[in-house]
Amino acid sequence: MSSEKEEKVLYKLRKSRKAYLTEYICGGLLFVGAVVLFFMSFAGPVYILEGMAILGIFAIVSAEISRLMTRYIILPTKIIITKGIVQQTRQNVYFRPLGFATDINLRQGRLQRLLGYGTIYLRGSDAENAFELADIDYPEDMMRTLEELIEQNRGDNDKEEKRKS
Repeated sequence: MSSEKEEKVLYKLRKSRKAYLTEYICGGLLFVGAVVLFFMSFAGPVYILEGMAILGIFAIVSAEISRLMTRYIILPTKIIITKGIVQQTRQNVYFRPLGFATDINLRQGRLQRLLGYGTIYLRGSDAENAFELADIDYPEDMMRTLEELIEQNRGDNDKEEKRKS
């Protein structure tokens, strides 16, 4: 029964594109500026236009790669945090030890609050169970979901202890 519960994926999260808004805007402006100058018969050297276009594309691609580097998978009993593309590190954080979580915090700057994304920090009773869900969309909803999952697993742990005694 427990293995069936763990297989069900509740949420798959990545960093929000809103967190990279600056990179997307700058990259887009550089690329569009190069295209506009090209069609307006720019009198300067062509390598300037090529450089602008390449920098614009590089800014957008690097933002996407950075966004794809971190993935969060939320299951009923744990959170799987995977970082990296080629060389990956994977961290499993189980809710049961987090039943005695000391801190669940949400951090949003002004712009993050306006755009609807933020970072959730969660620390259990020991430093080993500390983690963050960085730059995710709808962090208030996710924080409530995490609190519910921690509470459910705390209840499951209490039931298991009663069954043993």
